[in-house]
Amino acid sequence: MTETRLCERCGEMIPARRLQVLPDTRLCVPCSEEIGGDYILISQAENLAKSGSLKKNYGDYKLARRRRHIERK
Repeated sequence: MTETRLCERCGEMIPARRLQVLPDTRLCVPCSEEIGGDYILISQAENLAKSGSLKKNYGDYKLARRRRHIERK
């Protein structure tokens, strides 16, 4: 049995198929397309230089995601 949920932005029903694929979604498809999704992606360069060195050696990037603040329509 699939849980039903209302969109936090417009109050419309989120389709059961979307909830099966994205169980933690809070938005219906049209609202998700309008604001860019549930999450904000943040990339941060990781400095691999020795401690105390002034040389910047960015060898890798970290990606983090944070839930977007959703305001009602």
